[in-house]
Amino acid sequence: LRAEGLITRVQGAGTFVTGAKLRMHLDRLEGLAESLAGHHLPVDNKVLSVRESTATPFVAGKLGVAEGSPILFIERLRSVGGVPLSLDTTSLRPEAIPVLLDADLETADVFALLESELGVRLGWAENTVEAVAADAATAKLLRIRASVPLLLLHRLTYLSDGTPFDLESVRYRGDRFCLETTTHRSG
Repeated sequence: LRAEGLITRVQGAGTFVTGAKLRMHLDRLEGLAESLAGHHLPVDNKVLSVRESTATPFVAGKLGVAEGSPILFIERLRSVGGVPLSLDTTSLRPEAIPVLLDADLETADVFALLESELGVRLGWAENTVEAVAADAATAKLLRIRASVPLLLLHRLTYLSDGTPFDLESVRYRGDRFCLETTTHRSG
């Protein structure tokens, strides 16, 4: 049952029914903490890395900066109720470095910090979702077997003025999470 994601075992606490999958709406631009706020679930952010890095050709093209420019790189393991949910890697434009490099990213939301501390306004995001197999390193962090299917969300977030600012790749456990959106048929 644990391998199928139906129960969770926590050493010293017991065995618990996992329950329904957590859901995030893709038709709203919000971080994980914002999307789960109404569920009253304990969200744990373990920051694996926060560092100044340099933009690869791919990242530079997406963020609209020169190749080799300084960027901020963040890697976090997100857990809900003590069970790993996602592995997030984020690359941000150089303007984010002084605000987020020393920020408490275990308790504060990146989007909220960008808006409150940097004074920018987020506008929209381009999202791509695909299924991928968990590599060995990701599987170990998410406490699943290697090659188990994951939902991979690529999100490029733009400021309200159209500046690409935040490039994320989030690997979600497919047994714990689903992405939802509402679509309309145009006339």
